[in-house]
Amino acid sequence: MKHEIETQLSVTIENEPGQIARISELLSESNIHINAISIAENMDGGHFRFIANSPSEASVVLAENGFQAKSESVLTIRLNDSRGRLAGITIALARAHINIDYVYASVDQTGSSTRLVLKVENIPLAIRILEEIEVAA
Repeated sequence: MKHEIETQLSVTIENEPGQIARISELLSESNIHINAISIAENMDGGHFRFIANSPSEASVVLAENGFQAKSESVLTIRLNDSRGRLAGITIALARAHINIDYVYASVDQTGSSTRLVLKVENIPLAIRILEEIEVAA
């Protein structure tokens, strides 16, 4: 299990056709790769959250095109998918009283590697807990 602190950009978008396409196209045309993505809706619109190969360039491109990107640190964990991995990680964080604001990930198939993205309130403590459970495993 490998973990990193990465920069995530969050853009509030209107919940209407074309918004996701517009942002995706702007980033693509600027040779910016989206390495992880989560798009969710709420009453205020949508939240386009992503990790890019160049977050500073992505932020500039978005700003130049009328989008305000909020930058924040997230914890990413690379691991091999297996039954109970998410449970083990989230239970350990809960026992350490670390709140998880949100999480997103994807897995192609059971047993393959995955990249888990967590927005937690205390990244240094979360890293310490992850290192402890890795040693215990």
